[in-house]
Amino acid sequence: MKRINSYTLILTLTVLLSGIALAQSGSPAKPSAPKGWRFSFPDGNQVAGKQLFIKMECYACHTIQLPKESLAAQPGNIGPELTGYSVLPQEYLASSIINTHTMVAAPGYTVKEGKAAMGNYNHFLTVQELIDLVAFLKHGATTPAK
Repeated sequence: MKRINSYTLILTLTVLLSGIALAQSGSPAKPSAPKGWRFSFPDGNQVAGKQLFIKMECYACHTIQLPKESLAAQPGNIGPELTGYSVLPQEYLASSIINTHTMVAAPGYTVKEGKAAMGNYNHFLTVQELIDLVAFLKHGATTPAK
C-alpha cells in the first residue's frame, strides 16, 4: 500500500474544508457599485472620429457644416443635419448612435412608425470608434462661423 505524505494530506483536507465552508455560507455577497460612482463618457480623438464619419459615409444621410468645410448629404437625405450637435451631452450622442430612438434632438425632424430611420451600427463599430465618433460630433460639429 502506498503511503500518503503529510503535505498531500494537509492540502487535501484544506481543499475539502474550504469547499464545506463555502457550501455552508450560502450565496456569495452581492456586488454593489461604490458610493458616488457614475459613468461618464471618455474623451476621444475627434480627427479619428471625422475620418470614421467619412469612411462609414454618414454624410450620405446627415449634413454637417464644419468651420472650413461641409459634409453634405445627398439630396433627400433622411437623417437630421448634425451641425450644432456639439451642445448635446456625449452620452446622448453615443446613445443616438447605438440605440434606435423614438425621439430625435433635431427640431422639426419627425420619426416614422415610432422610430428614427437610422439603422443599428453596433456590429460595425468598435468601442474606440464610437468614442472617437462622439468626440467628432461633440467637438468638431460646432456651429460654423458665418
